[in-house]
Amino acid sequence: MLALILAAALMSDTAPKVEVALKPVQPAVQTRETDAATNGPVLTAVAVTLECTARANGNVEACHVLGETHPGLGFGDAAIALMRGEHVAPGARDVQFARTIQFMP
Repeated sequence: MLALILAAALMSDTAPKVEVALKPVQPAVQTRETDAATNGPVLTAVAVTLECTARANGNVEACHVLGETHPGLGFGDAAIALMRGEHVAPGARDVQFARTIQFMP
């Protein structure tokens, strides 16, 4: 009889049930659809990667677009305009660097 009770206790599942809801991974750039029939998708985030040269005197020059998430919408030109006239700490020589600028609503 004791063996029967012990076997029944071992076979019963008394662990609490936990449900796991998996959420989809959100991409770095998202679009939100509002009224797609009239306005089309609304951009909620855009990223532009630039390559620039920091001159030894600290001036940032010669920026060009390496990549952008939504090409052709003018964000590349806007990112270049943002870097125009920027300065960094002066160094011993000219250095090329890359910078990603994110445009958020």
